[in-house]
Amino acid sequence: FLRTSDIYSFITSLFILASITINFGFDDYALSNTNNTLILTSSVFYTLLYIVKSILHINIISFLRKNILYSLIIAFIFLHIVINLFNYNLYNYSTYKNLIFLLINLYFFFKSLSYILKNRSSINNKNTSPTKLLVLSFIVLISLGTILLMMPEISKEGVSISFSDALFTSISATCVTGLTVLDTATFFSEKGHIIIMGLIQLGGINIIAFATFFALFSRASGGIKQQQIISENFNTKSLLSGKSLLKQVLIFSFLIEFLGAFFIFMSSNQEVNRSFFDAIFHSISAFNNAGFTISNEFHQSINLKIILSILIFLGAIGFPTLSDLYKNLNSYKKLKWRKLHLTTRISIITSLLLIIFGLLIFIIIENTNNEIGNSHIEKIVNGIFHSTSARTAGFSSLNFDSLSFATLLIFIFLMFIGASPGSTGGGIKTNTFTLLFYSSLATIRGKKHIEIGSRKIPSSLLNKSYVIFLLSLLIIFFGWILLLITEKNTNPIYLLFEQVSAFSTAGLSVGETTNNLSSFGKTIIMITMFIGRIGTLLMAFSLMQKKRNTNYQYPEAHLMVG
Repeated sequence: FLRTSDIYSFITSLFILASITINFGFDDYALSNTNNTLILTSSVFYTLLYIVKSILHINIISFLRKNILYSLIIAFIFLHIVINLFNYNLYNYSTYKNLIFLLINLYFFFKSLSYILKNRSSINNKNTSPTKLLVLSFIVLISLGTILLMMPEISKEGVSISFSDALFTSISATCVTGLTVLDTATFFSEKGHIIIMGLIQLGGINIIAFATFFALFSRASGGIKQQQIISENFNTKSLLSGKSLLKQVLIFSFLIEFLGAFFIFMSSNQEVNRSFFDAIFHSISAFNNAGFTISNEFHQSINLKIILSILIFLGAIGFPTLSDLYKNLNSYKKLKWRKLHLTTRISIITSLLLIIFGLLIFIIIENTNNEIGNSHIEKIVNGIFHSTSARTAGFSSLNFDSLSFATLLIFIFLMFIGASPGSTGGGIKTNTFTLLFYSSLATIRGKKHIEIGSRKIPSSLLNKSYVIFLLSLLIIFFGWILLLITEKNTNPIYLLFEQVSAFSTAGLSVGETTNNLSSFGKTIIMITMFIGRIGTLLMAFSLMQKKRNTNYQYPEAHLMVG
């Protein structure tokens, strides 16, 4: 009964989610009535199912204790049935009913899905690789986002946008890039902003959540192996810490985003209702390093630039780093630098050094540019804001057409390095850059091994860094060459800037470069955004596969280099 009921719960929740979504995107009275009928029918189904499950459990008190959240949800569903039967009109209930049942059916969807994954042997026996599941999860999310963005109610004019524009926006939001072909603030309605915000949130944590989800629900023969891969990739010390990663990701994300929205709201000068939604949107966009904006208020506000810079920085240093900092503070009541993981120290130091480097170069080169501000404080805040944002986020209050060629090259360099491992940002990652830098120093000094923070770095990590660096350069180079072929009338440096921005999921663009791209050019950028978002973890999984040892060794060869 439990197996069958969970299958029907999964189908029902999926059906109701589709109904609520269609009703959300189409302003039609008949669809609204049909949606209300389906919600009421599903409510009766969920209530009857709960009653039967509690009876089959025999000990009802024990059942209630084990299913507190489940029981509370059913209590609310029962209240909804009573409201409909007796036609009660509760304050603002009808306004938020769809949103409430959207969350309820998401609960039943994931609850039944987890049960199916754990107990269906036909699914567990299929040895599907994590890389395939990762790519599939992004494709599904992008496809759903494209369909949702094409609904009439999503645009302010109430007219469906084209498939190509919806696909580009969906990929950019899911891959937390921020490149746009349609102005997010003026073209999309508030419903459209909600969908884009949802794609940003899911896309931002999707890589980390996917890895942990696979570890939690995989019971195939390779389950332990995949959990070891996850633990190694995110610098956790055990399988249990690898399994707890999803919980930490969700807690850190929602807590930081909530605090960020609060401070943005307190610093805002707009109308209260609109400002609150703006605050939530920009907090999620900043922490997930997405760069989407629906307001230009931060352009002239020093306070907002500081808040956004902090959110971008926290999102870019990575969840393992945030977790390590929290554990250190919780254990020792104050931060002990030497107790932190080497990855944490590298992520923080490299990120801060890159911000300072970008700030100094920005102020020195653009000192005479009136757009960066008149006072010293404005110039410093603008420098910090753009140096922080350039690496992964894509927020900007400047017209990049006014920046010099040298400044654009510095921004390309910062975007290429990107964020830290296990973060919402892209790029080759700060730790990869640090290992390559120390490797160069060791070679110059004639050292045999690389040593960082009183630790010897294994050659396997260095080899992975070289592979990531080389593949990233190749992807950017070939994408740039294709753009040069398809976009002959655009400045080559602008196209390189666009290509690096797409690969590093930074989202910055010079002038109207993105809007002026041809269909082929936009396709190249979309593919680059997708590869840039999932590429690093795909490389990590592929490089962590079982090593093949050989029982022979060839004689050494001496080559001329340099």
